[in-house]
Amino acid sequence: MTCRGRQSFLILVVVGDVELWDVLAYMLGQAPLVAVAVAVLYVLLSRELHKEVGELEKRVEMVERGVEELGRRVGTVEKGVEELKGLFGGLEKRVEMVERGVEELGRRVGTVEKGVEELKGLFGGLEKRVEMVERGVKALESEVSGIGARLEEAVGEFKLVARVFQGYNSTLLEVLAAKGVFSSAEVKALGGYLSLIPSARSRYYTEEVRQRLSEIIKAVLEDRYTAAEVKELQHIAKLIEMEWRETGREDLLDYYVKLTMLIAMLRGRLFAEGKLPLEEYLRG
Repeated sequence: MTCRGRQSFLILVVVGDVELWDVLAYMLGQAPLVAVAVAVLYVLLSRELHKEVGELEKRVEMVERGVEELGRRVGTVEKGVEELKGLFGGLEKRVEMVERGVEELGRRVGTVEKGVEELKGLFGGLEKRVEMVERGVKALESEVSGIGARLEEAVGEFKLVARVFQGYNSTLLEVLAAKGVFSSAEVKALGGYLSLIPSARSRYYTEEVRQRLSEIIKAVLEDRYTAAEVKELQHIAKLIEMEWRETGREDLLDYYVKLTMLIAMLRGRLFAEGKLPLEEYLRG
């Protein structure tokens, strides 16, 4: 290519608005081979540039979308930061309140410690008083032990007196009955009272014993009792006494006393009528 041709080519390349075919036509007129080579190179470069520009535009669009998304996320983060600032503000106030509470608790703990020291002093004095009370209790225990022993002796003597009195009373009733002091009507009246028989509940005074007692009392009311039945009444009276001592039932005690009176009256009458031998009468 001549110097004039190269200048013309440069002029055509610099002009940006000239069409590609115009450039090719011009160069073909100046230097056909060079013009063809340059045209081919230009076309190839143009295609590559268009492809690179297209990819670059796509990447730019992706970057723009990423920037937009990042902007939205940054906005969300900013909101979260503002919310956290508010939360931290409230938390600081709560921490301040806790600190004041801890200070107040510390003052109260100090007061409690003083109170504990005072209580220790009181407990010390109380322990001394308790020791004195314990010594007094021990002394009382010794006295009560002596009183208990004397009381047991008194109870034993009282039981002996009660037995003696009961035996005397039974003997007196038997003698009076043997002399005919008590009429049949009086005996039946007492038997009628004893027909109201207490209920049976335990191992001594059982329901079977109660039924037998009822049968014998009925025989007394009908004036057809025998010496064997009177002896059986004595055994039942002993069972009722044992029941009373175990349970403490007052109705049994009252019934037992009246039943022994009836037994004494029946024994006296049987002896007076000759239905009770002297030996058995003396054995009781």
